[in-house]
Amino acid sequence: MLLQITDDLSLWLRFKNGDKEAFAALYQKHIISLLAYGHKLCNDQEILKDTIQELFIEIWNARQSLAKTDSVKFYLFKALRYKLIRFEKRNHAQARSLRSVADLLYSPASDPIEASIIDRESSNSRIAMLREAIKGLTLRQQEIIQLRFYQGFTNEQIAGLLDMNYQSVSNLVYNSICRLKKKIKNPAFTTALLVLCSLIC
Repeated sequence: MLLQITDDLSLWLRFKNGDKEAFAALYQKHIISLLAYGHKLCNDQEILKDTIQELFIEIWNARQSLAKTDSVKFYLFKALRYKLIRFEKRNHAQARSLRSVADLLYSPASDPIEASIIDRESSNSRIAMLREAIKGLTLRQQEIIQLRFYQGFTNEQIAGLLDMNYQSVSNLVYNSICRLKKKIKNPAFTTALLVLCSLIC
Protein backbone atom coordinates (compact mmCIF):
# COMPACT_ATOMS: atom_id res chain seq x y z
CA MET A 1 0.00 0.00 0.00
CA LEU A 2 2.87 2.38 0.86
CA LEU A 3 4.48 1.71 -2.52
CA GLN A 4 1.20 2.45 -4.29
CA ILE A 5 0.83 5.75 -2.42
CA THR A 6 4.46 6.67 -3.19
CA ASP A 7 3.95 5.83 -6.86
CA ASP A 8 0.84 8.00 -6.96
CA LEU A 9 2.61 10.94 -5.37
CA SER A 10 5.59 10.53 -7.68
CA LEU A 11 3.28 10.53 -10.70
CA TRP A 12 1.43 13.55 -9.27
CA LEU A 13 4.66 15.56 -8.95
CA ARG A 14 5.75 14.61 -12.47
CA PHE A 15 2.30 15.51 -13.81
CA LYS A 16 2.43 18.90 -12.07
CA ASN A 17 5.70 19.53 -13.87
CA GLY A 18 4.05 18.89 -17.23
CA ASP A 19 4.84 15.21 -17.75
CA LYS A 20 2.10 13.94 -20.09
CA GLU A 21 3.03 10.29 -19.55
CA ALA A 22 2.59 10.67 -15.79
CA PHE A 23 -0.74 12.37 -16.39
CA ALA A 24 -1.89 9.51 -18.61
CA ALA A 25 -0.69 7.00 -16.01
CA LEU A 26 -2.74 8.70 -13.30
CA TYR A 27 -5.79 8.63 -15.54
CA GLN A 28 -5.38 4.93 -16.32
CA LYS A 29 -4.73 4.09 -12.69
CA HIS A 30 -7.84 5.79 -11.30
CA ILE A 31 -10.42 5.83 -14.10
CA ILE A 32 -12.10 2.54 -13.09
CA SER A 33 -12.57 3.51 -9.45
CA LEU A 34 -13.76 6.99 -10.45
CA LEU A 35 -16.35 5.50 -12.79
CA ALA A 36 -17.44 3.03 -10.11
CA TYR A 37 -17.85 5.73 -7.46
CA GLY A 38 -19.38 8.19 -9.90
CA HIS A 39 -22.07 5.64 -10.80
CA LYS A 40 -23.20 5.74 -7.18
CA LEU A 41 -23.98 9.44 -7.54
CA CYS A 42 -25.12 9.75 -11.14
CA ASN A 43 -26.94 7.20 -13.27
CA ASP A 44 -26.33 8.93 -16.59
CA GLN A 45 -23.22 7.24 -17.98
CA GLU A 46 -22.56 9.89 -20.62
CA ILE A 47 -22.78 12.72 -18.10
CA LEU A 48 -20.44 10.84 -15.79
CA LYS A 49 -17.88 10.19 -18.52
CA ASP A 50 -18.04 13.82 -19.66
CA THR A 51 -17.63 15.02 -16.06
CA ILE A 52 -14.56 12.84 -15.50
CA GLN A 53 -13.06 13.97 -18.80
CA GLU A 54 -13.74 17.57 -17.86
CA LEU A 55 -12.15 17.00 -14.45
CA PHE A 56 -8.91 15.71 -15.99
CA ILE A 57 -8.81 18.55 -18.51
CA GLU A 58 -9.24 21.04 -15.67
CA ILE A 59 -6.50 19.55 -13.51
CA TRP A 60 -4.13 19.42 -16.49
CA ASN A 61 -4.76 23.08 -17.29
CA ALA A 62 -4.38 24.05 -13.62
CA ARG A 63 -1.53 21.63 -12.84
CA GLN A 64 1.02 24.24 -11.84
CA SER A 65 -1.27 25.79 -9.25
CA LEU A 66 -2.63 22.57 -7.76
CA ALA A 67 -1.93 22.04 -4.09
CA LYS A 68 0.11 19.14 -2.75
CA THR A 69 -1.89 16.10 -1.72
CA ASP A 70 -1.24 13.10 0.50
CA SER A 71 -3.65 10.95 -1.53
CA VAL A 72 -4.22 11.40 -5.25
CA LYS A 73 -7.22 9.07 -5.14
CA PHE A 74 -8.83 11.15 -2.38
CA TYR A 75 -8.17 14.37 -4.32
CA LEU A 76 -9.79 12.95 -7.48
CA PHE A 77 -12.80 11.51 -5.62
CA LYS A 78 -13.46 14.78 -3.81
CA ALA A 79 -13.15 16.78 -7.03
CA LEU A 80 -15.46 14.40 -8.91
CA ARG A 81 -18.03 14.39 -6.12
CA TYR A 82 -18.04 18.19 -6.05
CA LYS A 83 -18.50 18.42 -9.83
CA LEU A 84 -21.35 15.88 -9.88
CA ILE A 85 -23.19 17.54 -7.02
CA ARG A 86 -22.76 20.94 -8.65
CA PHE A 87 -24.09 19.52 -11.92
CA GLU A 88 -27.11 18.00 -10.17
CA LYS A 89 -27.94 21.25 -8.40
CA ARG A 90 -27.57 23.18 -11.60
CA ASN A 91 -29.92 20.88 -13.47
CA HIS A 92 -32.40 20.19 -10.64
CA ALA A 93 -32.21 16.49 -11.41
CA GLN A 94 -30.91 15.01 -8.19
CA ALA A 95 -33.96 12.87 -7.52
CA ARG A 96 -33.74 11.36 -11.00
CA SER A 97 -29.99 10.78 -11.07
CA LEU A 98 -29.21 9.55 -7.57
CA ARG A 99 -29.66 5.88 -7.03
CA SER A 100 -29.01 3.15 -4.52
CA VAL A 101 -25.36 2.34 -4.00
CA ALA A 102 -26.30 -1.30 -3.56
CA ASP A 103 -27.63 -1.53 -7.12
CA LEU A 104 -24.12 -1.30 -8.54
CA LEU A 105 -21.94 -3.34 -6.21
CA TYR A 106 -19.07 -5.13 -7.86
CA SER A 107 -18.53 -8.84 -8.34
CA PRO A 108 -17.80 -10.84 -5.16
CA ALA A 109 -14.17 -11.41 -6.06
CA SER A 110 -13.41 -7.69 -6.04
CA ASP A 111 -15.52 -6.66 -3.06
CA PRO A 112 -13.55 -6.37 0.19
CA ILE A 113 -16.61 -6.07 2.40
CA GLU A 114 -18.39 -9.02 0.79
CA ALA A 115 -15.21 -11.06 0.94
CA SER A 116 -14.83 -10.23 4.64
CA ILE A 117 -18.39 -11.07 5.55
CA ILE A 118 -18.91 -14.22 3.53
CA ASP A 119 -15.32 -15.38 3.99
CA ARG A 120 -14.75 -15.54 0.23
CA GLU A 121 -17.51 -18.07 -0.32
CA SER A 122 -19.29 -17.87 -3.67
CA SER A 123 -22.79 -18.20 -2.28
CA ASN A 124 -25.13 -16.18 -4.48
CA SER A 125 -27.80 -16.23 -1.80
CA ARG A 126 -25.46 -14.70 0.77
CA ILE A 127 -24.27 -12.04 -1.65
CA ALA A 128 -27.87 -11.21 -2.51
CA MET A 129 -28.70 -11.07 1.19
CA LEU A 130 -25.92 -8.55 1.84
CA ARG A 131 -26.83 -6.39 -1.15
CA GLU A 132 -30.48 -6.37 -0.15
CA ALA A 133 -29.50 -5.31 3.37
CA ILE A 134 -27.34 -2.47 2.02
CA LYS A 135 -30.28 -1.29 -0.10
CA GLY A 136 -32.19 -0.81 3.15
CA LEU A 137 -29.65 1.73 4.42
CA THR A 138 -30.05 5.45 3.87
CA LEU A 139 -28.27 6.94 0.84
CA ARG A 140 -25.66 8.50 3.16
CA GLN A 141 -25.07 5.17 4.91
CA GLN A 142 -24.74 3.45 1.54
CA GLU A 143 -22.18 6.03 0.45
CA ILE A 144 -20.27 5.55 3.69
CA ILE A 145 -20.17 1.79 3.13
CA GLN A 146 -19.03 2.33 -0.47
CA LEU A 147 -16.22 4.70 0.51
CA ARG A 148 -15.07 2.79 3.60
CA PHE A 149 -15.14 -0.78 2.36
CA TYR A 150 -15.20 -0.68 -1.43
CA GLN A 151 -12.84 2.24 -2.02
CA GLY A 152 -10.71 1.77 1.08
CA PHE A 153 -10.79 5.31 2.43
CA THR A 154 -10.16 5.89 6.14
CA ASN A 155 -12.78 7.52 8.35
CA GLU A 156 -10.63 10.65 8.40
CA GLN A 157 -10.51 10.80 4.59
CA ILE A 158 -14.26 10.22 4.35
CA ALA A 159 -14.80 13.10 6.78
CA GLY A 160 -12.87 15.37 4.43
CA LEU A 161 -14.61 14.04 1.34
CA LEU A 162 -18.14 14.47 2.74
CA ASP A 163 -17.43 17.63 4.78
CA MET A 164 -18.29 15.86 8.03
CA ASN A 165 -16.39 15.71 11.31
CA TYR A 166 -14.44 12.56 12.15
CA GLN A 167 -16.68 11.45 15.00
CA SER A 168 -19.81 11.75 12.86
CA VAL A 169 -18.24 9.52 10.21
CA SER A 170 -17.16 6.97 12.82
CA ASN A 171 -20.68 6.95 14.27
CA LEU A 172 -22.21 6.58 10.80
CA VAL A 173 -19.93 3.66 9.92
CA TYR A 174 -20.75 1.97 13.23
CA ASN A 175 -24.50 2.57 12.90
CA SER A 176 -24.48 1.35 9.29
CA ILE A 177 -22.85 -1.91 10.29
CA CYS A 178 -25.26 -2.30 13.21
CA ARG A 179 -28.21 -1.79 10.86
CA LEU A 180 -26.81 -4.41 8.50
CA LYS A 181 -26.45 -6.79 11.44
CA LYS A 182 -30.11 -6.31 12.35
CA LYS A 183 -31.27 -6.78 8.76
CA ILE A 184 -29.27 -9.92 8.09
CA LYS A 185 -30.74 -12.76 10.15
CA ASN A 186 -27.80 -15.09 9.80
CA PRO A 187 -25.43 -16.05 12.67
CA ALA A 188 -22.34 -16.24 10.43
CA PHE A 189 -23.02 -12.77 9.01
CA THR A 190 -23.71 -11.34 12.46
CA THR A 191 -20.43 -12.64 13.86
CA ALA A 192 -18.44 -11.35 10.90
CA LEU A 193 -20.09 -7.94 11.09
CA LEU A 194 -19.36 -7.65 14.80
CA VAL A 195 -15.71 -8.52 14.22
CA LEU A 196 -15.54 -6.07 11.32
CA CYS A 197 -17.11 -3.38 13.47
CA SER A 198 -14.64 -3.95 16.32
CA LEU A 199 -11.70 -3.66 13.92
CA ILE A 200 -12.63 -0.38 12.25
CA CYS A 201 -14.75 1.65 14.67
